[in-house]
Amino acid sequence: MRRAKQLGDIVFDKNALFIQEEMVNASVMSEVGMSAQGTHIVYEAEIHTPYITLDSKEHGWVTEEQCDALVEMRTGLGEIFTLTYDDDTTEEVRMANEKQLVFTPLFEGSCDFLAIIPLAKA
Repeated sequence: MRRAKQLGDIVFDKNALFIQEEMVNASVMSEVGMSAQGTHIVYEAEIHTPYITLDSKEHGWVTEEQCDALVEMRTGLGEIFTLTYDDDTTEEVRMANEKQLVFTPLFEGSCDFLAIIPLAKA
């Protein structure tokens, strides 16, 4: 099983992160807005993007600085990053801003976190 050892300039040096590949086929993404008159406006689009989710599981901890850098990476809309696996193969990805980053501290006051990092193949 491959693991992710680097995303862009962020090196996961404590332990490589696990890879969860999610192939989304024929799924629909939608959003509902409200018009000024009170009627619903529905936006729908079919999703064809293959997602890759990095998951730290129990031992792939990320530091507080890495969490901050990952949050900063999300602000660069449309930016492409290189994901490097532990076998030194690479893939071009973007941050999947349509999904949420999840950081869970190991314990209260910890500077290390468990992370779920959603990406999409570019």
